[in-house]
Amino acid sequence: MKPDKLKLPVTDIHCFSFPPTPKLTRGSLARVFMAGGPTVMSLSQRVEENELQATVAYRRMIQRLSLLLGRNEDDASVLSRRNAKARDFPRYLQLLFDDAGIEGMALDNGLESVSFDEFRKYAPGNLHRIFRIEPLLKHLLESSKTFDALFESFDETIRSAVKKEGFAAFKSVIAYRTGLDVGAPDEREARRSFRAYRSGDEVVEWFGPRVKPVRDFLLYHVAERARSLGVFLEIHTGLGDTDIVADRCDPLLLKNFLRQEAVLKVPVVLIHGGFPNTAGAAWLANVFPNVYFELSTPLPPYFLPPLSGSRFKEVLEMVPVTRIVYGSDSHDIPEMHWLSAKLAKEALAEAMGELVEERVMDEGEVAAASRRIMSENAVSLLK
Repeated sequence: MKPDKLKLPVTDIHCFSFPPTPKLTRGSLARVFMAGGPTVMSLSQRVEENELQATVAYRRMIQRLSLLLGRNEDDASVLSRRNAKARDFPRYLQLLFDDAGIEGMALDNGLESVSFDEFRKYAPGNLHRIFRIEPLLKHLLESSKTFDALFESFDETIRSAVKKEGFAAFKSVIAYRTGLDVGAPDEREARRSFRAYRSGDEVVEWFGPRVKPVRDFLLYHVAERARSLGVFLEIHTGLGDTDIVADRCDPLLLKNFLRQEAVLKVPVVLIHGGFPNTAGAAWLANVFPNVYFELSTPLPPYFLPPLSGSRFKEVLEMVPVTRIVYGSDSHDIPEMHWLSAKLAKEALAEAMGELVEERVMDEGEVAAASRRIMSENAVSLLK
């Protein structure tokens, strides 16, 4: 099936806001195209300007922009034409989103380069917010004198985030803190861990104390609160930037967490589908009826192979299309959101085309399933 046959609306269930960017240069893009993505550990990874042309991801973005803007030119000329259009930034943004079919976005508030209120002044489409729990926990660990005070403040804040501020879901990046081997909820152990931290016996890193029992206990509580509030839970799985606990980010480590009664009653979205451990995440989404597989790259702007036809086909062979959702994890500049959606549609069309050729599905069934994956399942979760 040709990519242009899938003119699909897109709801990006996992991305970030971006400030107005009326001007892009090779220099500014050198920061965006860092190898392995951005890092918060001061391990600065930068693609120098003279290396950009040797970066396939950068060349792909320039090539796609040249097609959108109507001329096949060198990168300096393409950026110049792009910047001329982006002087009217809302109009340029509408051009990008119309071309990619982006109709909605769910924005992680863990990295907000611009406030949500400011962002929606120029960003088109249906906008939702996802509440990341780790920044709140870091703040409360630094400010709470007792475990009870921490728990009460944590619970009230996440409840208010949904009830009063309209957040659509919770998100955890525990894979970046202590890993996905989440232990059974144990309040006594969580209290002991908190006391050890307060007495100075706990290792403190850039994100705060590790306090694994506290983090595990509160993640279960977030799942319980998500159920009572009628929202869903996103969990980062798989690789990411240099801060990830790389030996404990395999999604299969979440099995015991997902088996808990409280967790079984709330939709859980496996962000990045555990890439590169795709099969493990797909298995979880197959055997747990409340688990969703999210198709995105953990390393934007290095989109492929996470957004490849072969990966999409692998997921389609294992996960019901009712529980596959699309996300981009894009940030910094709108071209990331745009290009990710374009490449995801092409990969989906390639995978679906094989199913048509194999006579597993007909074109009408493919169109319906594709709409579910790229938008309808996400819209249902976001309500």
